[in-house]
Amino acid sequence: MATQKAASRHHLISVRLTDAEYDLLEAFAAEQGIEDLERAIPTMIHELVRLNDQLWDVQFARSTAPLDQKAQEALDEHRAGLTEDIDPYTS
Repeated sequence: MATQKAASRHHLISVRLTDAEYDLLEAFAAEQGIEDLERAIPTMIHELVRLNDQLWDVQFARSTAPLDQKAQEALDEHRAGLTEDIDPYTS
C-alpha cells in the first residue's frame, strides 16, 4: 500500500538581523556553498535542530551512569540473597 506524503506548505517570514547576525548567516552560507541567503536560513535551522538532537543524545548517554550504578547495586543485592520476591496480586 502506497503512503501519501503530506503536502509541503511554504511560509514567508521577514526577519531583522544585526550586522553580526548577518555576518554569521553569510559565513554559514559560504561554508554550505549556498549563494542565496534566503535559502541558507532553512538550512541553518535544520542544522541547528540536528546539532541540538546530537547534544541531547550525548547528554542522555552521560546521564545513564547513576542509573547503571543503582541497577548494579540492586543486582548485587539480589545475587547475595538480600531481596524478597513481591507478588503484585496480593496486598
